[in-house]
Amino acid sequence: MSSLSIGIGLLFAVGLAAALVVMVRDVVTRSNGSGLVMLLGLGTLFLGERMLGEGSVRLPVGGLGLALVLGSVGLRYYAMNNSEGERQDAHRRALVWSGVAAASLLLYGLTLQSVTDMLGFDDPDALGRWQGVWWSLFPIGVLIGLIPTFMIDRLLSVHPVKMPAGAVNSLQVTGVNAALAIALLFPVNYLASASNADADLAYFRTTKPGESSKAIANTLVDSIEVLLFFPAGNDVGREILPYFEELSEGSGGRLSVQMVDQALDPALAEELKIRDNGHVVLRMGEVTEKFKLNTNIDRAKRELRKLDSTVQKHLIKLTRGQRTVYFLAGHGEANWREKDDQLRKINLYKRDLLEGTMSLKVKTFGLADGSANEVPEDADVVVVAGPLKPLLDDEVETLKRYWDAGGSMLVMVDPEGDPLTDLLAHLGVQPGNAVLAHAQTHAQLRGGPADRVFIATNKYGSHTSVKQLSRNSQVAHMVFSTAMAVTKTEETQNKVTTLIRTVPNTWEDLNGNYLADPDEPKQVFEIAAAITRPLDEVDDDEPQEGRAIVIGDVGFLSDVLVSRLQANAVFAMDTFKWLTHDEEIAGEVESEEDVKVQHTREEDWLWFLAAVVAVPGMVLLAGVLFIRSRQRRS
Repeated sequence: MSSLSIGIGLLFAVGLAAALVVMVRDVVTRSNGSGLVMLLGLGTLFLGERMLGEGSVRLPVGGLGLALVLGSVGLRYYAMNNSEGERQDAHRRALVWSGVAAASLLLYGLTLQSVTDMLGFDDPDALGRWQGVWWSLFPIGVLIGLIPTFMIDRLLSVHPVKMPAGAVNSLQVTGVNAALAIALLFPVNYLASASNADADLAYFRTTKPGESSKAIANTLVDSIEVLLFFPAGNDVGREILPYFEELSEGSGGRLSVQMVDQALDPALAEELKIRDNGHVVLRMGEVTEKFKLNTNIDRAKRELRKLDSTVQKHLIKLTRGQRTVYFLAGHGEANWREKDDQLRKINLYKRDLLEGTMSLKVKTFGLADGSANEVPEDADVVVVAGPLKPLLDDEVETLKRYWDAGGSMLVMVDPEGDPLTDLLAHLGVQPGNAVLAHAQTHAQLRGGPADRVFIATNKYGSHTSVKQLSRNSQVAHMVFSTAMAVTKTEETQNKVTTLIRTVPNTWEDLNGNYLADPDEPKQVFEIAAAITRPLDEVDDDEPQEGRAIVIGDVGFLSDVLVSRLQANAVFAMDTFKWLTHDEEIAGEVESEEDVKVQHTREEDWLWFLAAVVAVPGMVLLAGVLFIRSRQRRS
């Protein structure tokens, strides 16, 4: 624990003790209410349970908070017995509401691990539903008990001698109504988040060439002519011309740009089979690639925001030719048609990244296609996407021979499926023993402790496939779902380079309880590795080495995560560029499209505390100071 943390803890303890002494003194000497003591206890309990989360500090802090809550009830009973008449009746009513707030903590107790273990929840989804119900109800009970208590306390302090007739009854009704009104915000907030509506109010800007597109232009061998078919003065033509001019400047004269009006040059348009304006044609010798943009600037804005990825797709296809990637099938692999488990559906990965941006041809092959004999000759990369059922021995041998001959493979392991021990040992790595988890640094996808296996990290190596992520590691956070460790074996002669590590204090959740038990030490784990093996005999036109990337997770490519996290998509593309021996064009793809922000649990807590505690606290403090200044003047 750092000295800063210790200092903050000591300041908090001193402040807590001082505030508690003042509150208890007021109750004992003036028979005032103890609502503030209860609020202090609830805040301390919240600190121990929800912010500290686990460890040796949680129990004493949470115990102190519970003691303060129960102590506030005892102080209320003391004040009631030492009061008379209407004040005694007011304390009696407040005692009832304080009891309601304290009893609501029993609902929270139903969500504790000791209780859920006793009830025998083996299904994480059922456990999540059980905890969700009580987590939703107990704050409402606390509000219903706490707000009337505060209002009665305020009445007691304003009228120390004689209470107004009927004031306590009126305040009780008002307090309950206020509590229910605040509680109504919970489902309203849920419905608002579930029915999210977007409006594009941002300024418009055409994307500039990204690093990857510039690298393609810089490494051109043959000349490419870019023909922009737009009429003179067209807004869309004026927007895209600077983009291609910037590409041209870095190409060493091998990429030229020309603006053409289809109506004024019918011969060229006929040659290229262009029938109207709005087309962009990339021509290299007799081979052409083309795409169309809307000539209306308002309608073309969405297309222009992702211009760089569109151009890169056609440049790769034009200069590299058609590449083919084969996904092994027939063993329950993650695929683009998955319906049951959304964390194994990789449709966006296949459609938008591989077929879209990288212009790869995607195919599948299984036993019926000869997976037990040989990999198809046109395979540039073979993907083994987390099979749930074991591969046949012949299939494993086929993959080994393919890699030994200079093939490229992307292998992903699912902790609930085939560990691929034999294949990974041949590559030079071994899988971990269980799913990795982290108490703080994880994404919130389902709610509850089960989210701890959705680990987040920004710890990257120095390999080409993670160069871009490493350079932007402060903002490029990846999220993995149920990831396993991937470590180098001692006996391998292959070159194994670590690509991604977890953040510190990650553990292997051996018993699946989402807690770091004593036999589950916290440490840093390697979860992705690049592997190379030089070939004994090579030709100039053939690969010089076998290449493989092994990742202890397949869910990071799922639609759920790729659509939300740009870092996941960048890693998915840059790994393929390295596997297809196109690492020189790895780099950033520019886009002005809005990207959904995904926070880690730590970042969510900061936003939560800022919105719920810091800002209201500042407003409350300002109000108290203002009222005190008015009282002093009067």
